[in-house]
Amino acid sequence: MRDHGTPKDPTIAEALGHVRAAVERVEPEARRIVVACSGGADSVAALGLLLALRSSLALEITVGHVDHGLRRESADEARKVSALANQLGLAVRVTRIALAPGPGLPMRARVARREALVAQARELGATTIVLAHTATDQAETMLMHMVRGAGLDGLAAMPVHEHPWLRPLLELTRAQTRDLAEKLGFGFVDDPSNEDPQHFRVWLRTQVLPGLREQNPAVDRALVGLARQAREADEALEEWAAGEIERRRDPTDSGRWSLAEFDRLPRAVRTRVLRRIVAIEGVELEQLRRRTLDELEAAALAVAQADRRRRAEP
Repeated sequence: MRDHGTPKDPTIAEALGHVRAAVERVEPEARRIVVACSGGADSVAALGLLLALRSSLALEITVGHVDHGLRRESADEARKVSALANQLGLAVRVTRIALAPGPGLPMRARVARREALVAQARELGATTIVLAHTATDQAETMLMHMVRGAGLDGLAAMPVHEHPWLRPLLELTRAQTRDLAEKLGFGFVDDPSNEDPQHFRVWLRTQVLPGLREQNPAVDRALVGLARQAREADEALEEWAAGEIERRRDPTDSGRWSLAEFDRLPRAVRTRVLRRIVAIEGVELEQLRRRTLDELEAAALAVAQADRRRRAEP
């Protein structure tokens, strides 16, 4: 591996711009970071780019690795990550977890990995955890959510910053991060499970996205742009709904809510207001069926319209 001084290359410079913009979303006092490093191209590229920005952004960088123990090669990959961190003079923590094969393995692995990374960050004194999700990961996540019938929040997919998680590579495709890792001189490993089409995400990766790229070679970034717009719209609607909640709460009775002019609101706002109200009143949103929400909305509209007719009477 080369010295970790950053090579001068236009693609590296462009990537550094994206990573800098992501890190600047994090408050300066929260820039003690642990980089979740699997040893793959994405995470070692993230590590290399963050090292290049360490001085200018006052970053304190450590490395975390989670060994799921699902492949014979995983122990060797853990040793490689530790060796890389040691070579760079960085503190590193490796956690081995035990997961039984079977249904829901990707989700179980994700949850266990997150828990392990949070524990590592606590041990290392880090306040932010860097995940090396790319534009390609974002595109795959959006497609997964779309197929499963998600709403606007599903289209928003993964945010750049959601404490303690930071995803500075969301503007870069997987092909770009692989190229960056090579140019930065960081060796990396390939996980064969990333090509197993039994997993839904991998099926989308190998069977769906290539066809979409034939129609639009920049489809990964196009979907990232759509995710960004969806998140902005979702946040705007949430802010509007929060304002309606404050305006409609009866100051003399916290269990009473005004429905005046409720039917004048856009439906996207109405449903969010109703969901917030039932949550405040103690209903578990996971148990709120779509049909029940529709019935609540119909009743609220009827009350609002009756109120308007009553006020219009001479």
